[in-house]
Amino acid sequence: MVLCVRIYGLSPDFITYDMKSIISNLIFAMVFPIALVSCGEDPAPQPIEVGRKRTVLLYAVASNNLYSNLVDDKEEMLLAAKDMDLDGLSMLVYEVTKNSDPTLSEIVKDETGECRFEVIKTYDKNLYSTDPKRIAEVIGDVAMERSADSYGLVLWSHGTGIDPSFSTHGAKATDNGGFYERHLPEMYSFGSDNNPDINPSYYDEIDIDELADAIPDGMFSFIWFDACYMSGIETIYELRNKCDYFVGYPTEVYTPGMPYNLTLPYFLRETPDLVEGAKAFFNYYAEYPSSSYRTATIAVVDMSKLEVVADYCKAAYLKDKKVSSNGLLCYSRGRIGPFYDFGQYTKLMTGNNADAPDVEEFNKAMSEFVIWSDATPRDFNYQPIDKEKYSGISCHLYDPASTTDKANYYRTLDWYKRVY
Repeated sequence: MVLCVRIYGLSPDFITYDMKSIISNLIFAMVFPIALVSCGEDPAPQPIEVGRKRTVLLYAVASNNLYSNLVDDKEEMLLAAKDMDLDGLSMLVYEVTKNSDPTLSEIVKDETGECRFEVIKTYDKNLYSTDPKRIAEVIGDVAMERSADSYGLVLWSHGTGIDPSFSTHGAKATDNGGFYERHLPEMYSFGSDNNPDINPSYYDEIDIDELADAIPDGMFSFIWFDACYMSGIETIYELRNKCDYFVGYPTEVYTPGMPYNLTLPYFLRETPDLVEGAKAFFNYYAEYPSSSYRTATIAVVDMSKLEVVADYCKAAYLKDKKVSSNGLLCYSRGRIGPFYDFGQYTKLMTGNNADAPDVEEFNKAMSEFVIWSDATPRDFNYQPIDKEKYSGISCHLYDPASTTDKANYYRTLDWYKRVY
């Protein structure tokens, strides 16, 4: 998608220029070059500004235990950029750490070919970087400072998919800062901002519905989550209007995250090749020298095919019965989730519903929706991943009888409203 900032369409009342000045300037603009030519002097050549083809923003919430990984990732980006032609391309990084003010910086290459990050803007720390107001502010700054034909977004931090942190970003309501005491530190949803300037003992997160509200519709050609558990159907559906393509991991990812020296050349280009970028990520872990790191999952999805999948699920899902998780691939561990394989879950629903459409309709829809996915033979629980059952997308096992805070939160999500 292309973000256009349009100036035309303003009402006449908005135009306040002095028409005499405009006419004078026009006459000067026409006469001055003629005068130069008549004096036998060539006019000075004017620089032609080349339009920016693509701007990619990496939004990194690293004010937590992932800080050293961000340092490594930025070095990987510079390593990749050194061998790239950056004309018409802009790679921006918004980052927040515990010890410094948040900044927006850009990769620049000097005349020797060396690359570095150059700060464009510094932000104050009186707002969490997981607050939707800050996310929207940064995206707006990107559109203004590095406008381009097309944009990409990489979201970098902790993640728990749709698991709610029950975060609130409204006005302060209590003496302790107005934060929800229901909050659990392990549940980040997306992001984990431990900003000691605001509250030294509190981690702020953003729930997935808040994140969707902070991202403008149609701005990004792709969103890539470099975070755990974000390739879930509920997360994807919440962001359905935000990007053309979505990349995420249904399971955890090791803390080094994406190898940016391998993936940056694929997504920082005029026409991104997200499948090859995803393959570079996957192969990095699948072929890792240490066998203990050979665990990875990933999926690339075409958002334009999402509603066909949703149509099928709406027709196939049982509305008032919880199905058993027996035999379903489970993609989470500990207190996260649990999340199960979306493809398996839907087929189980289909098999239990005599009125469901033919499962081949679902298979066809999924083959067009998930354009590439892969998984290593074992997950983070060291349990086997059956590639025949793996869809690349996770889901929540909905219990219609549950009245927990988490279940009630689930009922507010767009996916629940769409299919249940």
